[in-house]
Amino acid sequence: MVIRRMLMSSLLVAVCAFASSESKDLSFRADKAVRAGKFAKAYGLYERALLSSRKESDISSEGRILISMATLRAQSLDLEFAQGLLLQVHKAELDTNTLAAYYLAWMEIFLEQENYDKVIELKYSMSVEFLKEIPDALRGNILCVAGIAFAGKGDRANAQKYLEDADDALDGDAPGKLAFTAARMANLLQESKADSLYNVALQSSINAGRPFMSATILYYRGLNEKRSDVAKDYFIRSANAFELMGLSRNKERASQAAGR
Repeated sequence: MVIRRMLMSSLLVAVCAFASSESKDLSFRADKAVRAGKFAKAYGLYERALLSSRKESDISSEGRILISMATLRAQSLDLEFAQGLLLQVHKAELDTNTLAAYYLAWMEIFLEQENYDKVIELKYSMSVEFLKEIPDALRGNILCVAGIAFAGKGDRANAQKYLEDADDALDGDAPGKLAFTAARMANLLQESKADSLYNVALQSSINAGRPFMSATILYYRGLNEKRSDVAKDYFIRSANAFELMGLSRNKERASQAAGR
């Protein structure tokens, strides 16, 4: 399951400086399209940026763009394609921040596959020193994904620890992200506070104008809801939003949940 990440394409571009002005311009435009929920447009812009980086023989820029493209594919639930993109990345050419984004992209894919052990394994592969070197927002997102994985394994103590560490890293800058993470954890741990946390996350996402995140929260809120009629409403709203964003796999998943 993926956090929808929703935030992640924006984060990847923010932490990486593209050497080519053309690549930088195209990637910036792609980032704006992602935030607006225009996934097809964003992916097309990333493809153009990738070609530009290869034309310039800029393997470092190529790696950054591939990570952004993989993140977009993972959000679209095209996990096999996302993994294929990440396998093209030359890790040795990545700077510290981009390497962290690379690990985060893999963690999100494994989380979506409910492969919690792989998520945690990747988190533990990053040293304390490595995590201290990267931007707070990137570190916070890594900690959030790891925390959800621990919750998926039923490890309440570590899930709470990672949530607190993520809160410290993000330092109040992403209340919706933290609320969504806390809600996912509570949901997986079967705690009653999950729905109220999903509501906080949803309102924050709506206020921030993040349509992908809002639709994702509605889907997970539906999974948590015990009242079938209310859950169905969440799923239908989620499916409608995903359809308007052109995300057929996400729409299908929500629609199937509504009909169960």
